[in-house]
Amino acid sequence: MNNQIFSIAYFSKSSIKGSINDVAREIESILTLARSNNKEQGITGALLYSGGYFSQVIEGPMDAVEDLFETIQNDPRHTDVSVLHFNPIPNRSFSDWSMALAGIEDTLFASIDAILKSPDELESEQAGTALINVLYDLVKRHEGQV
Repeated sequence: MNNQIFSIAYFSKSSIKGSINDVAREIESILTLARSNNKEQGITGALLYSGGYFSQVIEGPMDAVEDLFETIQNDPRHTDVSVLHFNPIPNRSFSDWSMALAGIEDTLFASIDAILKSPDELESEQAGTALINVLYDLVKRHEGQV
């Protein structure tokens, strides 16, 4: 049996309508379901909503990551899904979280905006790594506020 862990990092434009409070309620609903399902599938990761975009890193067995990502691509709350990377990884970055919340922000973080503008494959790969670092830092900050 292959125990290889994969990581996918992506952005998508949110289709959720309403105020930031409406968005927050919908994201809480997403997180509740994800946390339950992800544990069963061996998935870990982090989610950020920033300025109308979702940024997410998902880690786990390849089949589970692919199945979850296909579900996300078909979810009407996401449009313009852009993969930054999909790679095997030696270690999980979010091993303590079935799905961590990195934050819900009405305005786009400058670091996220820079990652979104990555035009080519090499920059996209580097942006995926940068996204993992940004989400990890935001998760740690978010946890400190709880």
